[in-house]
Amino acid sequence: MFRGWFVVGALVLLFGAAAVLGFGAIFRPKSVAARTDAAAAGILAAAMAAVGLGWAPLGVVPLGAAIGLVFLLSVVRIVYQGSGTAGTGRWSAIYGAAVAALSGWVLLSASSGAGSVTDHPGHQLGIILGDIMGALLMLFAATGWLLGTFAMPAESKSHAAPRLKGVREALMAAGLAVALYAIS
Repeated sequence: MFRGWFVVGALVLLFGAAAVLGFGAIFRPKSVAARTDAAAAGILAAAMAAVGLGWAPLGVVPLGAAIGLVFLLSVVRIVYQGSGTAGTGRWSAIYGAAVAALSGWVLLSASSGAGSVTDHPGHQLGIILGDIMGALLMLFAATGWLLGTFAMPAESKSHAAPRLKGVREALMAAGLAVALYAIS
């Protein structure tokens, strides 16, 4: 699906770094919910790195199952968890579900776009516009995660995102922006 070396390199670099940060955060001494969140982020980033490598047409079922598992974990967090501590609240779970849904769309587009150019679902005007709007929104999300992590004023440092989570989510959002732009 992704034919340009720059796009493939950017996807593998962004999603690979997010996967390393996600799997690395599992071993930090935190709560079970934070470890589950880190494992889900690592699984999602690793699945998207595999999509970036071009494995989507060959592994659509296992990659789709991994993305679906992350989506279900986010939905369970939305339903059964109220507003908790920073990073584990309801809005974080809603964001995680949206990222998993966008990842599923990228997987679906990448796996069906392996044939001819006219068979690709991205060659319809509404889908092209939706992909570009999604890419722009994920670019804003990546910027927001970086600003929320590193550019908080001194008086509101208690509301800043944890550094590893902020960088991981910024990498994931930037990778999704590149992927959505590439499939449009």
